[in-house]
Amino acid sequence: MTRTAGVEGLVQREVRSPRSAALAGILFSLLIGASMILLRTGAVVDPAEIDTEWLDAQSSSAAVVLVLIPFAGIAFLWFTGVMRDLLGALEDKFFATVFLGSGIILVVMMFVWASAFGAMFGTYQAVGGALDDFDIFIYATAFANQIMGSYFLRMASVYMLSIGSLWTRTKVVPRWLTIVTYLVAVPFLLFAGALRWARFLFPAWVLLVSIFILILNYRYKRERQGDEELTLEV
Repeated sequence: MTRTAGVEGLVQREVRSPRSAALAGILFSLLIGASMILLRTGAVVDPAEIDTEWLDAQSSSAAVVLVLIPFAGIAFLWFTGVMRDLLGALEDKFFATVFLGSGIILVVMMFVWASAFGAMFGTYQAVGGALDDFDIFIYATAFANQIMGSYFLRMASVYMLSIGSLWTRTKVVPRWLTIVTYLVAVPFLLFAGALRWARFLFPAWVLLVSIFILILNYRYKRERQGDEELTLEV
């Protein structure tokens, strides 16, 4: 199968499906990116240095994140589902299963990450002044950082490697996008714990894929309209 034929097969399955995947991916990127930015200090702070001043400063941000994360998870599941639907009969069952499974695990870990921060700040607001020490807050912060900084990034790597393998086999996207996917995924898998700030690359990758699909869908619609006009003229 040529690359052109693969791309045409991707966009011709449903005019709305590519747009749905793109919009869901863009929404996820914005929501999870905003959540990471709001709690960015939690990713770099030494848990042992947590005090009342830090908790007070981050309380409002945590409240916003708890609202955003469920919608980010929904958007990501939609993005994953539509991406599978776009491949249709072209998808390989093995890689498709890994792709879907890793996507579901990513959503679960996003919820666990947000829940850890939510439980920490909820506990502080409820009985923070009555606690003798901050061990529970130190534990919650270290736990959340492990989830996002290590396990989330490695599962994101599996997610990207599996869809990259599907793209390589089906040739439904240009080679450069597959290469970019592998270049981002491999360091995540091998060096996740040392790449805390690199977590922003995953929503950036989803945004890149979404914009590409949106542009591809727009070009296809323009070409189809042009073909219809030529047919009418003939």
